[in-house]
Amino acid sequence: MNIEKLILNPARLRILQFILSNERTTVSSIMETLTDIPRATIYHHMKLLDENGLIQVVEEKRVRNTIEKVYAMNKQNNILEHDNPSKLATGFFMELLQELQFYLSKSDTDCVQDKVFFNTALIAVTDEEYDVLLKEIKDILEMYIKNKMTPERKLRKLSMISSFPVDKIKVGIE
Repeated sequence: MNIEKLILNPARLRILQFILSNERTTVSSIMETLTDIPRATIYHHMKLLDENGLIQVVEEKRVRNTIEKVYAMNKQNNILEHDNPSKLATGFFMELLQELQFYLSKSDTDCVQDKVFFNTALIAVTDEEYDVLLKEIKDILEMYIKNKMTPERKLRKLSMISSFPVDKIKVGIE
């Protein structure tokens, strides 16, 4: 299957994002978190992702009378190294835009209450300093990504983009 078609399906994209965030996961963990995606749909998409080499089984463990598979991203298949990273980026942005438009179109939308915000920060850093910053952000996020769903917790999406250096493109700057 075409890599863009494979990734740009909204349900598969959310499953991939979950796997990326958790590094290793099981189908049951995905189902516990992505409760709006039907069980059969998750199994279907996991099979497609596995057959097409985006994810792989990294462990099998016996749970009661069944074998539970543990999945991880296939490190040999870097998504951004494919033919058209522009299509993948567009798909990522389109998914965010659709979710945001849906949220903002509702009559009971309250960005402050729901803690919805948009932010861009320009920072002057060396490549080494930027690597440190990204690692620190990753370490902080990992503490929360591992949280299990509880009645008190809300599943939130924190999307970040590490942009290219500003001097690589000068749009609208005269």
